[in-house]
Amino acid sequence: MKYAITIIISSLFLWQAPRAQTCQGGLGDPIVNISFGSGSGVGPALANGITTLQYVTYPCPNDGQYTITSFTSGCFSSWLTITQDHTGDASGYFMLINASYNPSDFYVQTISGLCGGTTYQFGAWMMNVGVISSQIRPNVTFRIEKTDGTVLQTYNTGDIPLTSTPNEWTQYAFYFDTPPGVSSVVLRMINNAPGGVGNDLALDDITFRAAGPSVMSHVAGYPNDTVTLCDGSVPVLHLASTVETYCYTSVVRQWQLSTDGGTNWNDIAGQSALIFDVPPAGPGSYLYRMTVADAGNAGIKTCSVSSDPVEVDILRLPKPSVNISSSPYVCTGQSVIFAAAPVDGGPGPAFQWKLNGFSTGMVTGDSTFVLSAPVSTDVVSCVMTSTAACAVDPVAVSNELSVPVIPIPVTGVDMMTSADHICQDSLVVFTATPSNGGASPSFFWLVNNSVVDSSGAVYSTSRLRNGDEVSLIMKGSLRCSPPVGAPEVVAMTVWGLPTISVFSDTIIAGGSSLMLSPAYTGDIASYLWSPAQGLDDVGAARPMARPAVTTAYRLDVVSAEGCRASATVKVEVYYDLQLPGAFTPNGDGVNDVFRIPPVVPVHIRRLAVYNRQGAMLFLSENAGAGWDGTVGGVAQPTGVYVWYVEYDDPVTRRVERKKGTLVLIR
Repeated sequence: MKYAITIIISSLFLWQAPRAQTCQGGLGDPIVNISFGSGSGVGPALANGITTLQYVTYPCPNDGQYTITSFTSGCFSSWLTITQDHTGDASGYFMLINASYNPSDFYVQTISGLCGGTTYQFGAWMMNVGVISSQIRPNVTFRIEKTDGTVLQTYNTGDIPLTSTPNEWTQYAFYFDTPPGVSSVVLRMINNAPGGVGNDLALDDITFRAAGPSVMSHVAGYPNDTVTLCDGSVPVLHLASTVETYCYTSVVRQWQLSTDGGTNWNDIAGQSALIFDVPPAGPGSYLYRMTVADAGNAGIKTCSVSSDPVEVDILRLPKPSVNISSSPYVCTGQSVIFAAAPVDGGPGPAFQWKLNGFSTGMVTGDSTFVLSAPVSTDVVSCVMTSTAACAVDPVAVSNELSVPVIPIPVTGVDMMTSADHICQDSLVVFTATPSNGGASPSFFWLVNNSVVDSSGAVYSTSRLRNGDEVSLIMKGSLRCSPPVGAPEVVAMTVWGLPTISVFSDTIIAGGSSLMLSPAYTGDIASYLWSPAQGLDDVGAARPMARPAVTTAYRLDVVSAEGCRASATVKVEVYYDLQLPGAFTPNGDGVNDVFRIPPVVPVHIRRLAVYNRQGAMLFLSENAGAGWDGTVGGVAQPTGVYVWYVEYDDPVTRRVERKKGTLVLIR
């Protein structure tokens, strides 16, 4: 992602003097770099005491709030969409500020580790995040103070303008001097503009760097700062440096080397002269630079400045080679693809493919070759020309490769079915018989041209519908076996099942009869009722039933196509309620309880037992409950007792009442 940056360096402390005498032409490594980190979502809050703003964890802070984030989008319909920090890192955090209503300090931090009597550059990257021209512009004053509050330098940004594009950061930088003996300063950022609509900004990468004389380094005899050489032919390189002489009374110089891309620098022992002869080295990337410091600060990294690095890249000598590969075999009539795998081919190797020792065409950058209709005796090879730097012999010849051509086997498959005319719920079994299918052919069963099963040579189902067409495709396990379909396509005839709708269970009076009259669908050819007791015709569609006792009748029907269905209806028989005249509650398990006989289909409203004096001894509304001849656990004597029952007659559906006597025998 592209991003735009602008650098504004204050003229404070320059006094309009010639640049060569300002002691600001060279910079050291950042001794402080407050980048706010990186990650996804929002970052952690600043340490206590740095800001008076309120930290929030959402990307659109309100007035007097801030967040640490890597993006902001569509806030308040008046902010820029920012998708990266000032370095272009989409996951890099920055501080997003919605300033307070009243001008105030919004960032205060003590910076330690400086050198006394040294010039430093302070820098901070900022952006006005507003998009509306009428919004209040952010206006910030930077102030560098001693820890006792003495002001060392002040710089004002003025009104920070709107940017023309998102992600357009500007660096505001200026210089200041630390007094002798001062190693810590206070950085104070002051919001000068009022809050409200506007005064919203982003802040990133706050840096402090030692400033000093201009230092420049180069490799003698080479026009650029990057020198690329081949291993084995590396000459002695002459590094040269120039240093401005106006800044330090006594200057200390030191050549440094980095082998990790500039992350870490190490002094080169004994090399402090302006000229340094670098002896030949092995393959690798080497960065060299000259560092300069005042003699009183020698060896202190936070007090030194350095040149831009000179890069020396020594490339290993490549050994170009190439290997070609293809599929292990090809079927007759098919094409085969050969692929070249180059080693040390460089950024754009060229390939010359050969068939049976003869070139197949022009040299190209295509690392693949397609051979149409090959034969087993064809031999393919490749010549690669490497474009790798420092290649002594760029031409490499591949291995030779022949691919076996397998003839296509003749295969077949037949399909048999257990039935093609079935009832709707019937199971039908299809069986495949392969011919030359190999040890483990695959079978694909299709219903109406859609695969429904691929588990094996047998397909069983009871879900077919009338008119479904079943077919079969086999893929043999022999090499180059093509898919082959069975010549048979089975068109299924599926008959619907007959249906029976019976009336709900019913009750009739003993000695009476009723017609069993279910409703039917389908072309029914036969009827069979069972059991036969009480029926006038077991083969009739609607027989008369006169059962002597409660009976469940089962009906089985068969359609003209042989499809079957069944149903059951229960006829309960009710005789006038009769209660026993005596019972013997002696615990022998026989006739121990006076109750409604359990076979009588009647609903009891009330069953009561009285003694001869009219006292009620037992009362229940449950037909399953009965009197065991006791009252309160006390056995009642042998004698005559009176019972009374109130019940619903299941035939007449009226409330009936009866009473009688019983004898308790002990």
